Amino acid sequence: MVEMRWKLLFLASALLFLLPTPSSSLEDAEPNNNNKPRLPHIIFVVIDDLGSGDLGRHGSHIQTPTIDQLSRDGIFLSNYYVLPACSPTRSTFMTGRYPLHTGCHTIILDYQTQGLPLDEETLPQVLRKVGYQAHAVGKWHLGHARSAQTPTFRGFQSFFGYLHGGSDYFTHYKEGPLGAAYEMRWDSREYCGSNCSQISDERGNYSTHVFTREATRIIEQHGKKKKRNRNNMDDDEEAPLFLYLAHQAVHAPDQVPPQYYNKYKDQPGWSEQRKVYAGMLTAVDQAIHNLTQVLKENGMWQDTILIGTTDNGGPTDICMIQGSSNGRRRGGKCTVWEGGTTGDAFLTGPALERMYNIQSHRGYADLFHAVDWLPTLAKMTGATPEGKPLDGVSHLEHLQQQGKHNASHPPPRQELFVGYAEYENQWYGPAIRWNNFKLLQGNGGGPENSQTVPNGTCAPAQGGDENATYLLFNLESDPEERYDVSEQFPLVVEVLRRKLQIYQETFVPPMTQNDPSCPFSGHPATPDFGPTWMPWCDNASEIVFTTIT
Repeated sequence: MVEMRWKLLFLASALLFLLPTPSSSLEDAEPNNNNKPRLPHIIFVVIDDLGSGDLGRHGSHIQTPTIDQLSRDGIFLSNYYVLPACSPTRSTFMTGRYPLHTGCHTIILDYQTQGLPLDEETLPQVLRKVGYQAHAVGKWHLGHARSAQTPTFRGFQSFFGYLHGGSDYFTHYKEGPLGAAYEMRWDSREYCGSNCSQISDERGNYSTHVFTREATRIIEQHGKKKKRNRNNMDDDEEAPLFLYLAHQAVHAPDQVPPQYYNKYKDQPGWSEQRKVYAGMLTAVDQAIHNLTQVLKENGMWQDTILIGTTDNGGPTDICMIQGSSNGRRRGGKCTVWEGGTTGDAFLTGPALERMYNIQSHRGYADLFHAVDWLPTLAKMTGATPEGKPLDGVSHLEHLQQQGKHNASHPPPRQELFVGYAEYENQWYGPAIRWNNFKLLQGNGGGPENSQTVPNGTCAPAQGGDENATYLLFNLESDPEERYDVSEQFPLVVEVLRRKLQIYQETFVPPMTQNDPSCPFSGHPATPDFGPTWMPWCDNASEIVFTTIT
């Protein structure tokens, strides 16, 4: 009888892979006067290293009135998953594919040649097929050794920002293996390489303000172009805008102008670091307010969808701690605990209801992963991804149904691959989420303080290993992951272990830290800035893989 129950449970679980993805049509979008579907402007805002307990809406006492209101006016994703670190999550935004399948498992460091593989189709490339103008501002962190890895070679028509993981917010110099070097670049057109890319002098200017200024410039230019084309009755030229705005904040180092810090300087019980961090987040909130005002002033807000997301959980214990909080969630950045792999996200804007009949002012409790943005936006715009198979699923139809599901309309996803985390050459995971259960392979999800680094594995563990230790958590009753229930639910453990084995069949190993044929050669010197960060090896490979042992 027990064996029969196990077989039935495993069969039912396996059938989840065969469920059809809900579909919807661009016919839901509002037509224009030429009977063409009107496409929304898409503003995709990333807040770097945002803690999942830090927005004002969570009772943090940090002032984020704009984000709080936008997320209430729109749809707040309360079961949202990301990857445990910057580069892996950004790779999912761009491709709709897990690092499991791209090899982008780790943070890209200064001197490394690894990056998002050049044979991956990206979100801006997908959207441009249906007429979008695509521009990027802020942090890239998906490859910087070669010009071909940079944004204007990956689908964007311009880029203003920096390619690495972070720098000083005011001087924009970043320490590296060979000393400090300056980076703030302006790539004014597509395929803007070494003979095109310019260094922009932003010394003394706070990066949150710099990136907001540049995003504002793009919106204003687009608005003027739109108005000019309407006056000329040239609707074919009226392209929608895709703006990818990836803020440096609230990543370390903790730096903020005094007008934001002063809001918290007398906050009782807060550390100095927490006060500065709070000011940094409030500065981002004001930046988003300014952005929405510019969209309104240029007649674009009514046709806009604005997405806000973190790239990983807050680094509360390790990985560039800066004062964030993940609330009750266990762990943080660089772990596969919920504190590292979940975070805040929302989508908002009048276009949701006007163009797609999506009712706002509500939460969305179904599982949503960062890989789902690309297929959801592709479905909304009628764009067809033509790259490698996607791991993400579209949520459009389910959003239109206000998150209601039944036998004929199941939720878009009932499971997701949580993935791996790496810290100081120790690997943790893999982990998988299925309905309310989360299975974690190994003895834990990673460090929970800066003094102790628990033993992991020296390379990503083989998923579903029969001889491995497993922890099982029921996140509905135990959101803090404190109680291992693997002994109470052995059949669930076996089903999910076998699912990990299936994922392992298509596992792409992590890339090497560097292409040995192209070592980092140092910073080129400039008269005005001294050493600068620039791509150093156009012959380097971004897909040199390690051997898993």
